[in-house]
Amino acid sequence: MKTTFLHGFKITTVALAMTAAFFCHSIQASDINTLYQEGRAAFHKGDMETAYTMLSQVAAASPNHVDTQNMLRHIKATQKVNVSTLRRDYAAVVIPKLEMEEVTLNEALEGLRMLSKNASAGKVTPNVLVKGAGVGEKKFSLKLANIPVSEALEYFAQLTGSKVIYEKHAVVISGLAEAQAQTVSKETDKTK
Repeated sequence: MKTTFLHGFKITTVALAMTAAFFCHSIQASDINTLYQEGRAAFHKGDMETAYTMLSQVAAASPNHVDTQNMLRHIKATQKVNVSTLRRDYAAVVIPKLEMEEVTLNEALEGLRMLSKNASAGKVTPNVLVKGAGVGEKKFSLKLANIPVSEALEYFAQLTGSKVIYEKHAVVISGLAEAQAQTVSKETDKTK
């Protein structure tokens, strides 16, 4: 065992290593606590995206932190319910006749909103966002019968070279480049 003198005190190498580890752990623990407090505050404010980001980092550093695990489970369950509910709601509304000729994606979506509202007796009006340069201005023609809203959205995306992404409160139709960037961004967020 090697001894070292520190500020006039005789300290063994083992004791020095344990002291250094204690101080490093304390710094990390305070960072973890800060992340936890910020994540917890965001959770209680309803900002689930921020809460998930912060709490995921806490869970990575401290996997046995029960409150963090509980909040993360709640966030994941809520997001799955919302996405699957949105998809299910749109699949349940069947449009008896859908005929569109040389319309832009934006015009087609406006028409689909009205047809969906009529077909569901005012209960379901699709919330669809279009992302990407020029995606909403792409034109197409389409004739379908007895088509669920969810499938109509898929046809719209195919005919405009886009992709449909179900999110928490809306469906996003975006160009393929934007959709790939969004997927990479979500995967990166999950690994953080």
